Amino acid sequence: MNSHFKDSLMIALPELQTTRQPLQSGQVHLWLLDIREFRNQLAEEALAIMSSDERERAQKFIRGKEEYIASRWLLREVLGAYLQQAPESLVFSRTEKGKPYFANRALQFNLSHSGHWALLAVAKEMELGVDIEQIKVSRDLLRIAESYYHPDEFARLQQLSGDAQAYYFYQLWTLKEALLKALGVGISAGLENLNFSLDDGISVKLSPVLQQQSVTDKWQFHQWQLGDGNYCALAAACPELLYPHWFAPLAVLA
Repeated sequence: MNSHFKDSLMIALPELQTTRQPLQSGQVHLWLLDIREFRNQLAEEALAIMSSDERERAQKFIRGKEEYIASRWLLREVLGAYLQQAPESLVFSRTEKGKPYFANRALQFNLSHSGHWALLAVAKEMELGVDIEQIKVSRDLLRIAESYYHPDEFARLQQLSGDAQAYYFYQLWTLKEALLKALGVGISAGLENLNFSLDDGISVKLSPVLQQQSVTDKWQFHQWQLGDGNYCALAAACPELLYPHWFAPLAVLA
């Protein structure tokens, strides 16, 4: 399977909308939270709307507790607003691979966080995944790619160096994670089972194993640069032209 979507490979983050809009078919709403702006009073509110299991998990964090709590606030407040339900009343089911979903499939959603950013994608009747990653140039990226990337991707990375190599590495990584999350399998399914090419738009070849997991060959991909050393990617199973809309959750919901 070779899914293809032509677009600019990496674009700057658009201005975040500060008023909520109705979610239409063919749209993905992306909610970007800067955790540094997550105020103390909201942290208390987040704990109040979290489930007992979520609060118990939060207490076990040695590092990343604030990020986890902020992400749960984002998830529950945003989805509760769409469904017109109290955020604390939301009940999530999980697939065998651990991906959360609503049993009635009223909304599709996916959550990612890295560093001080949390990102939530929401859509109707559309499998989707998002990933956000902080670029770390100092890491031995070639060694990681040799172990976890498709040989074709590794060969392309070897032709680059310095910042260019790091940027390409994270473009691939965010696309891979986003698509694996959309497929509902996660990175345990093997990053090497996806072969992305960024030479002419964004195209991907799935291994036979992942082809069995895919609901469509109409995958669409978007990527954005946050401007502070972070990349994010969206993968969505959408046969129509996809329209992402960005929102600032603290301005809309807090």
